[in-house]
Amino acid sequence: MAIENTNPTQRKILDIFKKLQLDDSIQLSHMAICMALIGEFLKNQGMGSFRITRKMIMQNSQVKSLSTYHKCIKDLVNKNIIIYSPSYHPRLGSEVQFV
Repeated sequence: MAIENTNPTQRKILDIFKKLQLDDSIQLSHMAICMALIGEFLKNQGMGSFRITRKMIMQNSQVKSLSTYHKCIKDLVNKNIIIYSPSYHPRLGSEVQFV
């Protein structure tokens, strides 16, 4: 598939993968969490920001450690892959947006 023939959602996902591929410090856990986030992004039809819960992302990414989850989210924010706005509300969920 030629990049110029992609829709905006596909282009956004390709950009995310390119950022991840170019960064040597990205580990498997980062990729797993990012894939879970992309899944939620797609469920939201690729529209801007979307809401997540830690439980949902840890389950979908198969990351078992709370510290690994938080480290990966922090790293993805610091690497300008996502914008993360915590809600501290158990049902509302945190807001995430891909940069």
